[in-house]
Amino acid sequence: MLDQQPLPSATRVFWCERVTYRTMEADEIAEVSRHMALDPAEAIRFIRLNVRALTAGLHPLERHRALSWVDGGGCVGAIGALHRGEPCGFSLSCGDAWIEWTVRPGFNFPAVAEDLPPE
Repeated sequence: MLDQQPLPSATRVFWCERVTYRTMEADEIAEVSRHMALDPAEAIRFIRLNVRALTAGLHPLERHRALSWVDGGGCVGAIGALHRGEPCGFSLSCGDAWIEWTVRPGFNFPAVAEDLPPE
């Protein structure tokens, strides 16, 4: 008889990504950062903090659009989308660069010792 261990369960997570492109044409990636959040509010907080940190250097119209999303219905709608299992995102121009934030619902599967490579 095989010794059966309980399988580890998957955890619901939200994969957050920020991609900064060198130009407004979004043709060359300058930087990518990723973050895993455990709930929709934490995922959107990741975007809100990033956007707020950039607002001082934005063109006035883009600053207004960014703050409207951060403080208004945009982030509320994004949290709702994540609760429904839908992806969401936000993007803005920052100087000559283009920045996109996306959040996708997903699962995190813990590694099983037998699946890990030898050290």
